[in-house]
Formats: sequence, structure tokens, C-alpha cells
Amino acid sequence: MGLFDAIFRRNVPPKAKLDPFFALSTAIISFTELGWTPAGKCGLVIKPATSLYYQTAAEELRELLQLTISETKSKLSIQNDKYGYTWLLFADPDWDDLVQLVHLSAQTLKENGYDTQLLAAVFPFKQEKSNEQLYLIYYYKRGSFYPFIPADNQRKQRNYSLEQRVFTMLENELPWEKDTSFWYPLWGCPV
Repeated sequence: MGLFDAIFRRNVPPKAKLDPFFALSTAIISFTELGWTPAGKCGLVIKPATSLYYQTAAEELRELLQLTISETKSKLSIQNDKYGYTWLLFADPDWDDLVQLVHLSAQTLKENGYDTQLLAAVFPFKQEKSNEQLYLIYYYKRGSFYPFIPADNQRKQRNYSLEQRVFTMLENELPWEKDTSFWYPLWGCPV
């Protein structure tokens, strides 16, 4: 925070923490051992900025992703949600490709000075036995993961006990968010 920010009480948004995200590459083994299968897709949610520089950075990111997905044979779609956030949606059966695509996107925005616009990365999993769906969410501002398991989308109810079990069973695998008040549900998530 600069001197003028302190004097005029302007809030500076926290920078995104990218390094803890790489724990995801090895944690997949533990998820599959517990019966959680990756859905072969993921999403990165961004709060778009209105500046010309941001538009240039977004175009650079789009071009870089087009090159990358042509090599990995991944699929990319871009969608805006009802809250005005932009979702980069990736589909690929290869887990490592998904992790790399999200990280490449976040790193490109950070290099252009827009890492404060990164909100979350979302990776869906399914459990065949119980037909439950798990959304593993990486919260960039805090550099931590948390589980979100909807129990009833219509009533906006979540399965807190199963979320706690996933947290406990995989506590040593990922940098989990310890403060559950930051476990924001992403109802209507497009992934």
C-alpha cells in the first residue's frame, strides 16, 4: 500500500498467489484413490477490467491460449456470467493439460499486471459410487483451495459434512483454506 493509498484510504486489492496452485498436479493421485474422478474440464473466473491495457492483455492471452490448445488438443470457450465475470472454460481429458492451461492464463495476466483480476480456478470431480459432484476451488487472493459440494442446487444447499471429510482426508495434499467462512459456494458454476 502506498502513501497516497493510506492517506486517502483507498483499498488495494490483494495480489493473486500463484505458487500454491502447483500442489494440484500431485494431489490428483489422492483424489482418485478416494474415488473422485476429474470431470475433464475446468474454469478460470476473472473480473474483467475496463482499461485499454487490460483489453490488450486479454487479447495476448487469447492468442497464447489458441496456440497452446492447438498443441494439446484442448478445447476453450469464453463465457460471461450474470455477475459480469468472465470464465475461461477448458476441456481436456489430460489432467496436467488442464492445470497447465489455468496456470498459463493466470501467469500471463500476472505478467501484464492484472493478477488482481484473478478470482478463482474451479475443477469439478465426480464420485461414481455416490453420484456426488465436488468442485475443487482455488481462491487466488488467499492462495488456498477449498471444496464445494452441492447437495441441492435448487434450494442452494451444500453438503458440509462431505466437504469437511474431503478437507480432512486430503489436508496434507493441498494448501487448504482453514477459515471456512471463505469457502464460497459457486452456484450455477459453468463448469
